[in-house]
Amino acid sequence: MLQFIAQINNKYSVAELAQMAIEGGCHWIELDLPEASDDFVRATALELKDLCVETGTFLTIADRPEVAREAGLHGVQLRGANASRAAAVRDELGAEAIIGIEAANAATVLNIQNLDIDYATLPLGMPVAEVRQIVETIRKADMSLPIVARGEFTPDEAIEMMVAGVNGIAVGSAISDSPDPAESTRRLLDALKAVQQA
Repeated sequence: MLQFIAQINNKYSVAELAQMAIEGGCHWIELDLPEASDDFVRATALELKDLCVETGTFLTIADRPEVAREAGLHGVQLRGANASRAAAVRDELGAEAIIGIEAANAATVLNIQNLDIDYATLPLGMPVAEVRQIVETIRKADMSLPIVARGEFTPDEAIEMMVAGVNGIAVGSAISDSPDPAESTRRLLDALKAVQQA
């Protein structure tokens, strides 16, 4: 699974970046716009919503459950202190919403096993050895929650993360800052497929 973290970029609009990632085959876009106003984020989400419906792409947002609800997005990822609100956000968004949390260690993931959470994302730039250890600890505890590694991975680094046991990766500038975002998306997806078929 590849998740594209769409952020403000000095070359393309957020919507243009998301469109190029979708063109490259990505089916999960997360809007990560901490400095933007709710109005800007809402407008961007609504601009992308029809395309995401047409292409079967999940559209989620970081840390703004109210905007997710108002714009009818698929869900939200909760980071930092917001992760403690997971149960309340589930109540607010409903059973169908996708809710993820950011978790810096295995203990954080294990502590949420009784909550209705869909996935956990490991923080940006975590070394592969640490990722492997966290995933192994979680799996030894018989917890099957999907784990996503966040970073700016090359295709080879994406393969390393998948071999370490994660269920997917989340990238931002690895796609958005490349000369051809759609092609970079394809290359990352090809790398993930190679691991899954091995």
